[in-house]
Amino acid sequence: MKESPVVTAVTRISAPVEDVWRVVVAFDQYAQWHPVLSLDAKPDQVVVGAEVPGRLSGGDTAEQDVTMRIVDLEAPHRLVWEGGSLDAILGRHSFVLTPQPDGTTEFTDSEEFFGAAAAELIPTLDQLRKEYSRYGAALQTRVKGLSG
Repeated sequence: MKESPVVTAVTRISAPVEDVWRVVVAFDQYAQWHPVLSLDAKPDQVVVGAEVPGRLSGGDTAEQDVTMRIVDLEAPHRLVWEGGSLDAILGRHSFVLTPQPDGTTEFTDSEEFFGAAAAELIPTLDQLRKEYSRYGAALQTRVKGLSG
């Protein structure tokens, strides 16, 4: 059995988990801070099974409509959504927030890819890792701006 391609980036955020979580689940505000993703859902729609429509833009490809489905949720520590199709590429994207002894949060942004074309992503994993690190830095800036 082949291993699925995975990209992971970890960012230390100088705020408690609850502050970071509020930004992660404020889907209607992603366009204000996320470099490529805007979402069309309200925070009260953050429940397992909910569909979250949105748009990817600003990357290497043209603007693209996307829909993610929330598949796992453990507030305020874990959010997982899936999008795409096994006929092409299905991504299972997870956000894990781990409190640190010094009051900061370790934010792990990870995506595992499945489907017929998932192996085609392997040559791009290093670039994707850089992009996910950029998303973590943008989240850190947003959290700092709201709490500072």
